[in-house]
Amino acid sequence: MSAGADASGAGTTADIARMLSEASAAHSAGDLQRAAAGFEAVIKLAPHHSQALRAYALLALQVGQPHAALSLAQRALADDAASAEAYQLLGVAQRQCGRLAEAIASLEQAVKLNPNLFDARLNLGSALLDTGDAGRALPHYQRALALNPHSASAHNNLGNLYREQRQPAQAMAAYQRALELEPNHAKAHANLANILRDIGDVDAAIAEFRRSLSLSPNNPDVWSNLLLALNESDRVPREAIFLEHVRYGERFARRIPARRRPSMRALKGRRLRIGYVSSDFRKHAVATFFEPLLAAHDRSRFEIFCYYNYPRGDEVTASIRTAVEHFVPIAGVPDRVLAERITGEGIDVLVDLNGHSADNRLPLFFFAAAPVQATWLGYPGTTGVRAIDYRLTDSCADPPGATESLHTETLWRLPTTAWCYEPYAAAPAVTRRDRVRQGIAFTCLNGPGKTSAAALGMWAEILRAVPRSRLQLLASPHALRMSELLGFFSERGVAPERIELVARQPLASYLALYGNADIALDSYPHTGATTTCDALWMGLPVVTLAGNRPFTRSGASVLTNVGLRDLIAETPADYVRIACALAADHAGLARLRAELRATMSGSRLTDGRAFARDMEEAFVAMCQAAAANAPRLES
Repeated sequence: MSAGADASGAGTTADIARMLSEASAAHSAGDLQRAAAGFEAVIKLAPHHSQALRAYALLALQVGQPHAALSLAQRALADDAASAEAYQLLGVAQRQCGRLAEAIASLEQAVKLNPNLFDARLNLGSALLDTGDAGRALPHYQRALALNPHSASAHNNLGNLYREQRQPAQAMAAYQRALELEPNHAKAHANLANILRDIGDVDAAIAEFRRSLSLSPNNPDVWSNLLLALNESDRVPREAIFLEHVRYGERFARRIPARRRPSMRALKGRRLRIGYVSSDFRKHAVATFFEPLLAAHDRSRFEIFCYYNYPRGDEVTASIRTAVEHFVPIAGVPDRVLAERITGEGIDVLVDLNGHSADNRLPLFFFAAAPVQATWLGYPGTTGVRAIDYRLTDSCADPPGATESLHTETLWRLPTTAWCYEPYAAAPAVTRRDRVRQGIAFTCLNGPGKTSAAALGMWAEILRAVPRSRLQLLASPHALRMSELLGFFSERGVAPERIELVARQPLASYLALYGNADIALDSYPHTGATTTCDALWMGLPVVTLAGNRPFTRSGASVLTNVGLRDLIAETPADYVRIACALAADHAGLARLRAELRATMSGSRLTDGRAFARDMEEAFVAMCQAAAANAPRLES
């Protein structure tokens, strides 16, 4: 069949050329609905028209329909197997569908056919970066920039590579160059915000996230990043933070067509099906707390599904995969398609483990794919998604009556703890230090994004009050930020040589850093959970400030469950007093450090079996309420 007419001769070559020109003009003008109708009309008349198929594939990608784009690109290649552009579109569609290896192969073929195809170079670099192979990605980004040095997108993508390599200064320069070229580049604003948060400038990050959303208000990932940053600021009232979460929930709920939530099936005589959704089934803090639960789940009563939303895995991923009956990679699977699958698999309780942390799948939960939906672990606060019924927590992180007004979910308080920690098998022994000779060493190895001016101010006061003391801090390798940190302390009478700035370390080296310290100081307002547990296991008491919202109370929750309530401060002055008292009592500090590991081992915090029973009882009660069509339960 000729590309110029259909079998009945309904369209002449001139007709088709005119229709394609009109559709392309509409596409260029941003009239996507008219463009789509025009491309469809051309393809109906000429089903093998490669140019129309490619144009329609590009439009499908632009409106978030990668599966449709994939089919269109394949049809274009069936008619023109030497089309580099078709391979490029196919590769982009495959990448967005989570088929990363196929995407790389398609994009490599596009580059082979046309080494100077800018989009193919750019997208191949991004696909390779998805695999973690920055070394192979870099030459393609460099070639793309050589082809088009004024491309804001190319500079933006290069910034992503530098961020992946933990080179914040280079990443920031790349994003700023992208914004010089295209001031309204929404992704570059969002990525610049990510770097600002990485280096600890949270309030500047918030401003950049807002600029990005003013340009592209329906990007759920940028919304999530903004909400996380708001929780890390010590300048935003808790009620304002909650209202922003509500706005997120309302905005994206409106975009989901009405869908009937599945009913709870009869419970008698069957196992409950629990589905966990996370991007963190890999070397990640979330996996550290999740694996003990997974190991202790009663498989005679519960059938476990793990839905994994990340393009690559590691040995932790492999371990979790073998530990469950159903491990489902979902990166790139559209929310609607995934919701239908989850409903079809009969999931009773669907549990979000991300909240608004990176690579989350919260938009999936708007589809209400299971009779009960809950959130736990990855985000100590509300999601703002009203279709999520419960947030699993404990009475220390969320004291009864204190934080209900800050949640769209009903709070389910577990009997003791919302955390379950499994110590690292390779953790070194607790060290003994000569505090009289060396002086007291404080440490905080929480991420720079959690380090607010309020926390820095308390730390400076402690260092002034404890002679010869020093502070070890995890800091961004950005030279300007390091200079600002040292300047902050210097202005408050603390000499720069008393501050030791350390970079992120592999696990063994990270744990060894605790051996250089005596007392851990928790960050604020985003307090630590994993780092608090790690410090305790390495024999360091942790001083924390418990605030009036969940993000400020994770450290307090951990300490309560290890029996160390006396290390929980209620005010900044109390925080300073507790730290100074610990530092002054060398004998008491030595006894506490020597006992901490045994104390922790005997606590509910490390009792995976008991924790699993608490979680399972919660799931059963939630399902019973759903089966009876009862309102959400208060734990």
